[in-house]
Amino acid sequence: MRRNNPAIIVMAKVPRPGNVKTRLRPILSDEQSAELSKCFLLDTVAKVDKMSVNVVIAFTPDGGGDEVKALLSRKHVYIAQSGFELGERLESAIAEANNQGFGPVVVIGTDSPTLPVSYIQAAVEHLTVNSNGVAIGPTDDGGYYLIGMSRPQNGLFRGVSWSTDRVFEQTIANAREIPGVDILELPLWYDVDEPADVFRLSTEMDNDESARMRAPETFRCLASHRELVRSAAKAS
Repeated sequence: MRRNNPAIIVMAKVPRPGNVKTRLRPILSDEQSAELSKCFLLDTVAKVDKMSVNVVIAFTPDGGGDEVKALLSRKHVYIAQSGFELGERLESAIAEANNQGFGPVVVIGTDSPTLPVSYIQAAVEHLTVNSNGVAIGPTDDGGYYLIGMSRPQNGLFRGVSWSTDRVFEQTIANAREIPGVDILELPLWYDVDEPADVFRLSTEMDNDESARMRAPETFRCLASHRELVRSAAKAS
């Protein structure tokens, strides 16, 4: 049965020191990485909260529900991520949202804090008007910042080589095999995973007021740690 109760699922790691943004350790301490991760989470959720759709927070680790609720608002729906690899966790979160009556669903992460809200809105609109739609937003490292579907699609994540530069390529190839599918490919964007990405993010925010407005907590965090940005510049 087709539903018209759209939801945005935010895949969120509880920002604990030593467990988040570990690839930034060359320039950030564990505590600084956790602070930046928390800002990414706050800005991402604040952004989607403005869209007048249901917001589902899919958190990890399993026992972190109270921590993430304390950072955000209890008005959201909270579910624990389940599964080992990313594909399993995505499938589980989408299935749980569907079981709770939501659909279509759009899934985003928190690693693209300045992502324009218009990209997310375009995905929701596409999936709302298409009963067999898929939306995907590629990142320039070969992954994606957004994946959405009008209804659960078996096999969409089949055979995907996670944590490689083929994630987007393999996922969209799977999507094209779905009979009658209507695919929306969104504009390219970027994740913040490596030290060079921190410099890229800081440069974007320094030169674009709208980026600062989309991610005010992230801007505040970077502004308070200018030495980190300098280190990121050297790493790039």
